[in-house]
Amino acid sequence: MSELFSRDEVQTRLAELQARVGAALAPYEANSAARDLLEMLRAVEELINLGTVDWDDDAFEEQLYGFPVFRSGQHLLQLAHVRKRLAARFDSALVDRLSLLILQGSDIGVAFARHGALEAASGFQSVEAMMGYLQSRRRHLVGLLHFVPTACRGSQLLNQHEALNVFLPIVEFSAAPMMGAQYALMVKLAQERLGIPEDPAAEVAMLDSLFLEPERASILEMHESADGSQLLEAKEPLRPDRLFSAAELRNDILHTEALYAEFDLCDTEFAVAATLVRRLSKDFVDDDYWIRISPAELATLTAEAGASTALIAALTCEAATYMECLSTYAPFVLVGDHYLSTVSLLSRFLYSWRAQVLERKKRFQIRAGFIFEGSVKTVLEKQGFVVQDIVRISRQEFDIVALRDDVIWNVQCKNNFIGLSRVDSDAVAFARYNRGLVMSYEKALVKERNREHLLKMKLAIEAVQHMVVSRFPVVTNNRRIVVFSRIDEFAERADAVLAASGGARRHV
Repeated sequence: MSELFSRDEVQTRLAELQARVGAALAPYEANSAARDLLEMLRAVEELINLGTVDWDDDAFEEQLYGFPVFRSGQHLLQLAHVRKRLAARFDSALVDRLSLLILQGSDIGVAFARHGALEAASGFQSVEAMMGYLQSRRRHLVGLLHFVPTACRGSQLLNQHEALNVFLPIVEFSAAPMMGAQYALMVKLAQERLGIPEDPAAEVAMLDSLFLEPERASILEMHESADGSQLLEAKEPLRPDRLFSAAELRNDILHTEALYAEFDLCDTEFAVAATLVRRLSKDFVDDDYWIRISPAELATLTAEAGASTALIAALTCEAATYMECLSTYAPFVLVGDHYLSTVSLLSRFLYSWRAQVLERKKRFQIRAGFIFEGSVKTVLEKQGFVVQDIVRISRQEFDIVALRDDVIWNVQCKNNFIGLSRVDSDAVAFARYNRGLVMSYEKALVKERNREHLLKMKLAIEAVQHMVVSRFPVVTNNRRIVVFSRIDEFAERADAVLAASGGARRHV
């Protein structure tokens, strides 16, 4: 935020935005609104995941991703060509959903521009821009899905073709600003608890690339083991004419089990959740995408799978506010007398459940720490730091020791972590956890300064600087503490630290 506001002012703003979201949804009938939002989410997910398709045709990819959504009405012949090419790859229903979403994107982009929301409007300049924009708003749309049963109290029915025009403005003008206000409150309380001056430029750098929540070790950082490779032999063939399917969901489960096999994931409560999801994807699936199940059937299914109380509770969302709904990974929403979900929502849930289960395993935490160090090393090397082959000196261990311009950079990698869903809707909890981490990091920096003579002796260089890279997105004014989601700024931060310390000497 560019201005300083009091805590009361920020909390008042949050309350106003919460009321605006509720007021915007209130006229609609809950069941039809939830169904229409789910349908819209299907098309949104499909458009976002178009980027995973290998067309093996550079000219068509340029035409597809560069298609001018904002002015699609002036390029109907080009759109027809794109549709024809899509139809040669995908089933007709999918092509229709994508085409309709692009045309709706044109209308909403024009509307955003008319209302002065130029940044949002720029998200509809092309298909590629629209994919990125919707990726950034997907979490909000899922949050709205879980808020609909509470907030929709009227009888007005949505025309399915109007869903984007109804829900996206709520996200853009109320929901996203609410998250911004919440993050501003988190920063304010964190700074207060640390006793540091308020900084209007400070931020909570919550999300990693692709707007994903950070975690100790993501599936993209894991490597297959021999045991894991055997599990993958059971993968199912996929229909090439679809972007999502029940078989793909089951393959995702196998992939997760294979990559985390070294932690005996199949012997944990993840296995219970995986069994449950596999059953849902086979016995309660429609159109290879929708999951529809009655409360009684779900109760029977969870009992047969041996699901714990915590797992059962995690399947549905009972939150009463939008910010709380934004933090849930629950896959089901109650629509009428049945729970509805999708294969993509189930996949999202199961991946989150995997993280919760692994978080309780000390062996995973240790292994994730080494993976984290490797990721930091890779980034530092790209920024001109020469990582040294130093693990310990005089029986004292170091995470990363690097050289740049005759300066030793001693970098500690702190893979401390707590799921953001536990703190991003509770500013007080965030500030408390943030203070504990920052204080421990600063003590660690002092400890490193007190043993820097070991590095000087080993490398025969006098200039030493100490840094911390934090996996958790902490708020601090200490330039030596770099949040991993901003690791690309490490060299710039290092230069500032070096300049502040007189060009060579260290200062904590």
